[in-house]
Amino acid sequence: MKKLTKLIVLYVVLFGLTIVLFIPTLRNINFGLDLQGGFEILYKVKPLSGKGEVTDEDLNNTYKAIVNRIDTLGVSEPVITFEGENTLRIQLPGVQDEKEAKEIISTIGLLSFRDTSDNLLMSSDILGSGGATVDTNSKTLRPVVKLDIKDTATFYNVTDSLSKSSDNRMVIWLDFDEEKDSFKNSESTCGTEEDKKCLSAAYVNEGLNSSNVIIEGNFTKEKVTRLAELINSGSLPTKLVEDSTPHSVSASFGAKTIEKCGIAGLITFSLIFALLIFKYRVSGIITSISLTIYSLLTFAIFNLLGGVLTLPGIAALILGIGMSVDSSIILIERVKDQYKSNLKEAFEKGSKSSLSAIIDANVTTLIIAVILYIFGQSSIKGFATMLIISIVVTIISMVIINKLLIKHLVNTGYYDEKFIALFGKKNKETKIDFVKSSKYLLITFILILLTGVIFYFVKGINLGVDFSGGTNITLVSENNFNLQELTEYVKDYDIDEYNYYVGTSKEGYIRLNQIIPEEEKNVIIDKYTDLGIDVSINEISTMVVENLTKNALYSLLIAFVAIIIYIAIRFSFTFGLSGLSALIHDVILIIVGFIILRLQFNFIVIASLLTIIGYSINDTIVIFDRIRENNKSIKTKEELSNIVNKSLNGILVRNIMTSITTIIAVLALLVLGVNEIFTFNVAILIGLIGGTVSSLIFAPNLWRILEIRNLKKPKKAPKKELNEMSIKGINS
Repeated sequence: MKKLTKLIVLYVVLFGLTIVLFIPTLRNINFGLDLQGGFEILYKVKPLSGKGEVTDEDLNNTYKAIVNRIDTLGVSEPVITFEGENTLRIQLPGVQDEKEAKEIISTIGLLSFRDTSDNLLMSSDILGSGGATVDTNSKTLRPVVKLDIKDTATFYNVTDSLSKSSDNRMVIWLDFDEEKDSFKNSESTCGTEEDKKCLSAAYVNEGLNSSNVIIEGNFTKEKVTRLAELINSGSLPTKLVEDSTPHSVSASFGAKTIEKCGIAGLITFSLIFALLIFKYRVSGIITSISLTIYSLLTFAIFNLLGGVLTLPGIAALILGIGMSVDSSIILIERVKDQYKSNLKEAFEKGSKSSLSAIIDANVTTLIIAVILYIFGQSSIKGFATMLIISIVVTIISMVIINKLLIKHLVNTGYYDEKFIALFGKKNKETKIDFVKSSKYLLITFILILLTGVIFYFVKGINLGVDFSGGTNITLVSENNFNLQELTEYVKDYDIDEYNYYVGTSKEGYIRLNQIIPEEEKNVIIDKYTDLGIDVSINEISTMVVENLTKNALYSLLIAFVAIIIYIAIRFSFTFGLSGLSALIHDVILIIVGFIILRLQFNFIVIASLLTIIGYSINDTIVIFDRIRENNKSIKTKEELSNIVNKSLNGILVRNIMTSITTIIAVLALLVLGVNEIFTFNVAILIGLIGGTVSSLIFAPNLWRILEIRNLKKPKKAPKKELNEMSIKGINS
């Protein structure tokens, strides 16, 4: 009893310490532009040479270079939009003053090639789309930087001339300032980590006439990698000219959104704690403590990385909460399955049998997260960063710490005869025929799909400004004005209640979800001009969002292939194909739901799709693990059906509990009326319900159908063994 008392005191202190540390951690969270606002600068995008026009390819490459510079870890998530023909709006979340904004934006510069006397030899416009890559010299085996050169003639002429000069070093600069920078002052630091502008000074011994040019020196692998990254991020194909005075902008989703999200978070955790304690008694209390530790570590690590919390990050958090609670529920349910009379034996067997399901489920989700991080951009990379943190912290807090806390209670011996007090009542055995119900699910899905197709051809998709384009009205006045009141002047156009932004009380802008015809622009301009307000109206380009969406889809395709390979290795190919089909089902269901409900489809929905994919594959893997455990030797179609039904009935309670804990978070946001992210919440809710059903019924039954086909395949007759001939002197 003394040992138990000491443990209780220890757990209370641990929980109290976690709560105390939680308060300053939450205060240090940096929120994204959509939740907290930030700072913005407008640029005019012009060609480097000063002649010609800026092409769409130039704008696209400019955007990629800027993102590489500002958002290297995927945690700062700048908002970048193109308006009109050549206006670039860069918004930096969490930045509050002009000086800080310019310090960040100033890193977006030009790459230049110069001699040691600082004379300009070439600019970055000679580089091709391949930019700079890391390579190895086949003779010296030293790491080098390989440049993709599109203007080979110019590069040859310059390098040939330089090779014949007395000092044949070519110096690569980033953001060279003729008034402040010189190679004479930077010679000793050029190419080192401490010098952010002088990137390298390499000897050129001959004219280089090749589309692939090597820059080498006394570089380490780390320096070469950094050099390649800097060259790529600094290779702007355009020139940026500041178009207006930088100013702060308000949160796009309103000042009260963070407060509402915070209240929703408190309600979510309170309800989850109550549910866990009601269902699992003492182990539910321990799980609640571990979940608090999980939350603290997740936010602490995110803050250390300089993370900026946006809606995609919140999406990853919701997914992370579900996965972390699920890890503990799997453990508890497995222990309950194993319990006969010996508590310690049941805990050891339950821990062992639950581990493979937990690891496989988290690894598959981690695969998605890592691939999204590697290939994703901006908010996609931010989502992946938060998800990776969540998975790692889940392993630490819910698999290691949570298991140890419960194990210590088991080892006290106090609960040997009080199993229910520690783990709750054993679940009543269910005998639901999931195989039979799969037919009705398929019919329902087909009907929903057909309804969606009909609605699509009749009414189309309600695309938001992110995908359909729109109009940006910038307003500047010498006198104070109320921007919300000014939205009344354009109320006849498609505008969301939160789609206006304010900097100071004398400037701001309004985004309309439609492109205003040229003849109507003058009417709008006259309305605001009569109030003494300067107006500029630009069409919002969809290029950035289209780029992000294509990037997300490309990343997901790679992730899907990786998931099939992983599941095929850990389980079988039929499991992999079934799991992927369930993910596709979930995505289609969300899209069809938006078409039928006429909800606006914007980039926030992409974040919700990523969340559901992560949730669904996690759920599906746990179910596959139970099927694999029950799948011994199958010879008939009936045995396959029995195994599926037995496995799903055995894991039904766990699925319901995990789904409820995740849905609670979404419902809390909906009930509190966080209208700014209404579409996001609805997408998550549809996906959670659809993902639960697809994981529980669709995926297992598709696996069963595929396995039935394998049973029907004629088995190859065993090869007849050849009788060995006896040959004298050889084998006799």
